[in-house]
Amino acid sequence: MIKMKRNKIPVFLKNNKKKWTNAFLTGSSFSWHNKQKELLKSLKDMTLSHCAFCDDILVPKGSDNGEIEHFRPKEKYKKYAFAWANLYPICRSCNGTKNDRFDKLLLRPDENEFNFSNWFRLDPSTFELKPEKIGNPNWIRAEITIELYGLNKNKTTRRLFEHDRIANNQYENKDNQPFRFI
Repeated sequence: MIKMKRNKIPVFLKNNKKKWTNAFLTGSSFSWHNKQKELLKSLKDMTLSHCAFCDDILVPKGSDNGEIEHFRPKEKYKKYAFAWANLYPICRSCNGTKNDRFDKLLLRPDENEFNFSNWFRLDPSTFELKPEKIGNPNWIRAEITIELYGLNKNKTTRRLFEHDRIANNQYENKDNQPFRFI
């Protein structure tokens, strides 16, 4: 997770949020998917096309790839289905692992005081993310986030591969590399 600055709510969402939420709540001929493309583009703009949770690139960059994470799952927290602060761009792996699970202690990459190194450390021998426990009495939040999003599931080999590419300067710009915390 890299610190994310949340942009202002997109006009199309602001103008339709109430109507879409009511339709979603009542189940009246509502289709989420015809709204997804434009919303995903706005979300990806905030993370430079990275997953808001594992920080892998949603490839190919600039495509429609990626999914929309409902931080509070839309099936359990229906009134938040179109709440701008509840939506994040996410990769299929993280989204599929979290699915409809939620814990009030989950970290948000757009929290005011969020800083990767205050919450996580990268174990250089395994390339796993670990909770940063030193000086952090709330480290359990990082542990819950790692577990619910599967931040080490199918990610360690990819981090090792990308670490070697980063070490060999194969990226012109840090924002173009996955796992910018490496």
